[in-house]
Amino acid sequence: MRTEEDLRAAFDHLGRTAPAPDDLLAKLDTLRPVRRRRRTPLVIATAVATATAAIAGPLVLNHLNDRANTTGQERRNLAWTPWIDLPVPKGMKLNPRVYTANRQDYELIGFTGRPWITGCVLTVHRNGDFDPAKVPAGSPRVDLNGRAGRVVRWTPNRPFIPAPRGYLGVIQGNPLQTVVWQPGDGLWALLTCSSQQELGTLKVPQVDAPFEANVPLAVTIAKSVSPGTRTLGSPVKIGHVPEGLRSDRVIYRNPTSEPEGSGQSFVIDLSDGNPATGFRPRELKGWSAKLDRPYEPRPGDDVRIRFTTDKFWNQMSRHPQPPPDLTINGMKAWYVADLTFGEPLDRPKPAKTAIRMEGNGVAVVIQGLTTKPDLDELRKVAETLRLAGNPHDPDTWFDAAVAIP
Repeated sequence: MRTEEDLRAAFDHLGRTAPAPDDLLAKLDTLRPVRRRRRTPLVIATAVATATAAIAGPLVLNHLNDRANTTGQERRNLAWTPWIDLPVPKGMKLNPRVYTANRQDYELIGFTGRPWITGCVLTVHRNGDFDPAKVPAGSPRVDLNGRAGRVVRWTPNRPFIPAPRGYLGVIQGNPLQTVVWQPGDGLWALLTCSSQQELGTLKVPQVDAPFEANVPLAVTIAKSVSPGTRTLGSPVKIGHVPEGLRSDRVIYRNPTSEPEGSGQSFVIDLSDGNPATGFRPRELKGWSAKLDRPYEPRPGDDVRIRFTTDKFWNQMSRHPQPPPDLTINGMKAWYVADLTFGEPLDRPKPAKTAIRMEGNGVAVVIQGLTTKPDLDELRKVAETLRLAGNPHDPDTWFDAAVAIP
């Protein structure tokens, strides 16, 4: 049997090649269950040494062409790993996918060519992000392939759970109904679907027809959901993170079933967690004040890294002027005023707030969201950013759980 001294020696050896302690402890914190028991120092050392080996191993053995998750539940519990597998129903598209520390959002929209809209929003929660006590007593039960679910009835003026901020889908109707269940240990899933009544004709549809809850569709989709077995691919690997910041949201959209010219889209938001020091949406007057740009930066976000392969990737390099300010890792780069929705558009000389890099069908924007972004820090982020072997092919991308701090 190993002694405590042996375990400490093993831990010291692993520590020399393992990730930084702060990163490791942050990862371990995501793996622990919400209810913790007290552990002795020996047990904690054993757990840390074991987790160190589990985390360090994939850094060496990871193959970019292998998106399958081979390291078990521990890997799936990381923030940048999908916690569920969601097969896309025929006639629907899945965009976008949004990942945060304790919540993941998935949107499904119908695209059958019919003018009436069907949409679903699935949110998956962990670590106490959803309180099951919110499920009203007496909510109808539903069987989801052996897993017990409930159907919760609610109204827009008293939402059961907030929709993703600025979400793309159309979830309307009064009342609405949400299927609630546990797709895996430590996870809660909430799925809401609604469909527009097919009023009028195909040639002359009633485009403002009312919506109603679509519980059968929600139940069918819920039955297909299973615990996650895949990784999330990231087209970039972050090298430098400005001091005090950490990644707190990832947004991924693929071009499948999207309008012509759409490309791969990947966004990483970094924040210091203080809403007073980062992005502060400006108030606008008139009708534009009511618009909500889908998945715009949130109050307090400090830096946004945006990757795209859409047809507008070369909006700077297609013109001879202005010439590039920099060349970064073989890509042309410019200091630009990358305006965010909510900022005044009539400013005569917008301040430079971002670095835009373009090359080989790819654009990467490193955008500062504070009042006065530090361009030197943004340049460090840009210079240490690695692109995947083929940025256009997600099968060659990095494992986001390793590539994004």
